[in-house]
Amino acid sequence: MNVQYPMGGLRGARTISVMRGGIAIALPSESDSTPTCWGRDFQMATEIPAQAEAVAGARHQLGKLLKRSGLSECADTVMLVAQELMVNAMVHGCENNPALPFSLRATHEHGCLRVEVEDPSMEQPHPRPPSADEEGGRGLHLVDALVTRWGTDSSAPGPGKTVWFELDLGAEEAAS
Repeated sequence: MNVQYPMGGLRGARTISVMRGGIAIALPSESDSTPTCWGRDFQMATEIPAQAEAVAGARHQLGKLLKRSGLSECADTVMLVAQELMVNAMVHGCENNPALPFSLRATHEHGCLRVEVEDPSMEQPHPRPPSADEEGGRGLHLVDALVTRWGTDSSAPGPGKTVWFELDLGAEEAAS
């Protein structure tokens, strides 16, 4: 399946293609002559079934996009934090039910990388102190330590929430 959608962005409207697997990616076109120092801008969106294999696939696609966009230096951190949010969406937001998908969006504009994970649950994530024998409970502490900012948004119409994080990239990494 290949469906085209217009998307707004730093340089105006771009067209993205939704390929098999539901991943939509928008990169600046080769013919874009708008002068800018933000040559690595992109938008990515995908819907993911609440399955571990799908989370791994989305993480891999995000990593490829970051590396292709010249953002290799932050790729490991972004993939780790995005995976944490996707696993939380799968386990807590979708209750491991593959029939309840969640979505992943990533954008890079103006030197800021933003990743959003939206799931159907209204339950807000909150860091909790893990006990020594607990397997989980450390993920949001990891998120908080690795990103510039993170938070949640429940203002969209309909049920669910979006958990997001941002990384402000240094001038040498943001400039082409």
